[in-house]
Amino acid sequence: MFENMWRGWDLFKTSLSVVRDDKSLLLLPLISGIALVIIVTSFATGMFGILFWGQIFGLVGGTALAVEVVLGFLMYFLTFFVGIYFNAALVACATLRLQGGNPKITDGLQVAGQRMGKILQWSLLAATVSLILSALRSSKGLGRAAGSILGIAWSVAIFFVIPVILYEGLSPFKAIKRSAMLLKNSWGEALGGSLGMGIVFGLLFLVGLGIFMIGFLLFAMTGGIELFVLFLVITLVYWMIVGLVYSAVNGVLRAALYRFATTGKSSRGFEKAFYRNPWSGAPA
Repeated sequence: MFENMWRGWDLFKTSLSVVRDDKSLLLLPLISGIALVIIVTSFATGMFGILFWGQIFGLVGGTALAVEVVLGFLMYFLTFFVGIYFNAALVACATLRLQGGNPKITDGLQVAGQRMGKILQWSLLAATVSLILSALRSSKGLGRAAGSILGIAWSVAIFFVIPVILYEGLSPFKAIKRSAMLLKNSWGEALGGSLGMGIVFGLLFLVGLGIFMIGFLLFAMTGGIELFVLFLVITLVYWMIVGLVYSAVNGVLRAALYRFATTGKSSRGFEKAFYRNPWSGAPA
């Protein structure tokens, strides 16, 4: 187990080095984030408009509530779809890079576009399950505990869903089954890599929180709102950069693990992490 955990840490560091060497991988998470902001802002504005005009014309009630619910779920679904689509494009670009290619973001978008139907199906299922789990976690007692346990199990089971959909073209439920099967044989590396990312990026998040607290303390001592706003902007930009790097590294890690799990080939730069075949215990 500990050997697999250390190998997972090596996988994380190597994935980070891939992103450092090819910073274009950060563009897809950036475009995805911009698109998500536009979607949420548009829907929030529309829902506020419905609520505002509904009050004026006396439409508050069942009809207005139904429209709000439909728009809310549509927004939720679209945010999932955008995130998953660009994540799939990132995995595609990372796979091409790991195979020794020099991909452009259009290459990743093209590969993801070829699986558009399956990605839409998966987005709908993922959004629905997420809503159910959120409802359970918002409840009390056994419901909250069940929601937390099921949420962890769901996150683990879908670890390889996106590359499975991309490269095997399976339907969502079959992709979940296939993902769980692949993960069962590589849980040490997946857990180690994910744990490594969690520790590093968790600490980086705390650095941003420290920057914000410095700004807040300076504001409390001097009353200078301009200084507080400056530190707030710095913190938000810093967290955005950390989020972009996290998304890119996560995509590279999953692409490397999936490629090795299905082909037995270690990607360029990952030879040390895969010095022993983690799926069979035999030398790679």
